[in-house]
Amino acid sequence: FMTNGYLLQSVVEEKESRLIEILISTIRPFDLLTGKILAFGILGLLQVSIWTGTFIFLGWLSGRETFQAILPFLQVLANLTIPYHLLPLLLLYFILGYAFFAGLYGIVGAISNSMREGPQYAIIFTLPAVFPFYFLSVFATTPNDTLPVVLSMFPLTAPLGMAMRLVVTDVPAWQIVLSLVLLALSVVGALWLASRLFRVNTLLAGRLPKLRDLPSLVRG
Repeated sequence: FMTNGYLLQSVVEEKESRLIEILISTIRPFDLLTGKILAFGILGLLQVSIWTGTFIFLGWLSGRETFQAILPFLQVLANLTIPYHLLPLLLLYFILGYAFFAGLYGIVGAISNSMREGPQYAIIFTLPAVFPFYFLSVFATTPNDTLPVVLSMFPLTAPLGMAMRLVVTDVPAWQIVLSLVLLALSVVGALWLASRLFRVNTLLAGRLPKLRDLPSLVRG
């Protein structure tokens, strides 16, 4: 969400400066959004890596006592038992989840005229994304009940919901395939919708778009 927040800020700033109109006249909106998603994704991974490395290094540099204080946390991370064969699948869910929410944030950026408006729309997507956390005990005790299964299929909650199920139970293959297909289609749909809204960006400039206007704007 932090990286997608940067994406949202970038899109809104380009709209406010009217730079987006120049960009979409020279490059397809879909390609522009895809490039932004890749760039901010790499930036986010690099940032997390730097923070983690700096945190460990400063703890070691500041003395044995400080390093000993964070050692239990590092040991907990080291003791997490995730089967190796699940790592590629979890990575795939992470990538698709990031791309999906980046596309949603792109939609938010396309219909927002300022950074004050953006978070108001974005909260619609960010709140459902963490729903599985609220049902952590259900996922841990009955991961194959209706609620965990539904949350692991619904695209907004699938990246976290399916990851939680995978580490506690054997998920049927058809559920994994269906979940991935729905998530992948949602990624394409979100990117397509965001690119369409970028294309009609001039129609949105200077006014707050209404939900009833969106279908006609998407059709161009």
